[in-house]
Order: sequence, then structure tokens, then C-alpha cells
Amino acid sequence: MLPRFPTSAVIAALLAALTSSAWPALAQNVPVPPPAPREGISVVGEGVILSQPNVARLTLGVEVSNPSLAAAQAEASRRMDAVIQKLRAAGLPDSDIRTVSFSVNPQYDQSGALRAYQVQNLVGAKSMDVPGLGTLIDDLVGAGATRVFGIGFEADDMSSLKDQARDQAMQNARAKADQLARDAGVSVGRPLTVEESDVGGVTPVQAAPRAAVAPAAAPPTPIQPGELQVRTTVRVVWAIQ
Repeated sequence: MLPRFPTSAVIAALLAALTSSAWPALAQNVPVPPPAPREGISVVGEGVILSQPNVARLTLGVEVSNPSLAAAQAEASRRMDAVIQKLRAAGLPDSDIRTVSFSVNPQYDQSGALRAYQVQNLVGAKSMDVPGLGTLIDDLVGAGATRVFGIGFEADDMSSLKDQARDQAMQNARAKADQLARDAGVSVGRPLTVEESDVGGVTPVQAAPRAAVAPAAAPPTPIQPGELQVRTTVRVVWAIQ
């Protein structure tokens, strides 16, 4: 007896089953090609705005050592109260004076015996009188401050200065793109990507106060705020037309 072959209906059903079971696996394994890179002119523009600082920030305070912890704390408190009163007398509101550090540290000699206790109390202050900063430091040292450091300068309109730096950076980037386009014999289209890198700031100035109160006729401690630089850079990719 001759073998019976599947009918056309059976063959069609088998093909449908195989196709439906294999298709999801095939769909999952098909890689998605990455987007093709867009041609353009890539440049970095820089904006630098110079300004005179009108705000000074500094950290100052007292550091007292004494074999008696109670005596060290009492002396540190007396000195810090006098320092804060001087800051207030200079026109600084309480909102611009804040404690940044308070510590009590035992000090030992080489044999390991307790020698003294060191009490340190530091405050951060914000002054709007940059030209009078040297005189203020002298007054604070005279009132009992033994630590003055971390002097930094800024402007009260930093947001406006940064906006100007961004405008300048974009203009600089466009000028570079136009030059490159002319050299390449093409024209500049619309920007495809814009990335900003804000690297603005000013180099802080370190000041070392005198150990003793200066005579009244002596000039105040010299403080040079320098010139504030607000700097930003932008990376722009311009389309080619």
C-alpha cells in the first residue's frame, strides 16, 4: 500500500504554526541600528565677563587653649562675643553671621599626659563693604579673633553676569562656526546641539591678620579683591547648509 502524503490543508496549518512560534524570537534578536551621525560644524565658544566684586565672605573666629576646659570655654565665649559685636557694629546683620564650626580638642604631650584643652569657634561672615575689609579685619583681631582665613569675593548680581557670559559665549561660537564654514565653502545652518560648561569664579585671596592690634596711625591690613571673572563655555554643533 502506497504511503499517504499530507493534504494541502495540513501543510498550511503546519506552516502557520511554525511561523507564529518563530516570529517572536526573530523579532527580539533583530538589532536596532544606531542613528546616523548628523553632519555639522562643532565649535567651543567662550564668554568672560569682568566685574569689580562688591561682596566679601570670610571665615573667622577664636582658638583658645587652657589646662582647664571650663576656663578655655569661658575665654573662647568672651572673645567670640566681642567679635560678633564688632561685626554687628560694622553693619552686618545677624542673617550674614553664622557659626560654621565649634570644637573642643584635648591636647597631649609626648608622654601621653593631658596638657590642655583647645576650644575653637568659627563663624562665617558676609560683608558688603569690600573697600573697608582691611579695617574690619583689624577691628576683629583687636576684639579677640585669632583665626581669619578663607576670604572670597563675589558680586551681588552674579545671575546677570552669567547671562552676559552666556551671550558672549554663543556669539563667540557663532563667529568661529562662520569662519570655518567660509573656509570649507559651506554655510552655517541652525544649531543642532548646545552644551554649556559653567567654569566661572574668582581666585580666593588669603589674608594673614596681624597678631597684635596695630597703632591707630598705621594703615589697615591691605586686602586686594582683584577683579571678578565670570566665565562660561558652550559647545555648539551647527548644521551645514
